[in-house]
Amino acid sequence: MKTLSKFILLALVLVIALPILAYRTGSPCEMLKKEWVERAQEKAEEVVEQGREAASDYGEQIERIAEQVGEIVENVTEDIAEGVAEMRVEEMSTGQCVKELLRIKTGREPTEGW
Repeated sequence: MKTLSKFILLALVLVIALPILAYRTGSPCEMLKKEWVERAQEKAEEVVEQGREAASDYGEQIERIAEQVGEIVENVTEDIAEGVAEMRVEEMSTGQCVKELLRIKTGREPTEGW
């Protein structure tokens, strides 16, 4: 019985500690905000990479321009995503943030558009 309770305690510590270490915050709403920003940034990077690949077909000068535009798009996307995430999180309770973060991490479809 002691072994089982030690295992349960260890599992609880890991469930609590791993997200805190990964997101560098103990607030579920801050974790959710960081997750949304990261996902938006990943989508922007995918689009930029597709643009770079398409530009490479037209030569080096176009490729450099695409690189510069890509950097701008990534920066703007991150700024916009941070603002939108901040606004959405402000309207949510801690419980709602936890629920949404779990939904994202388990890969279920969103209940609202993001």
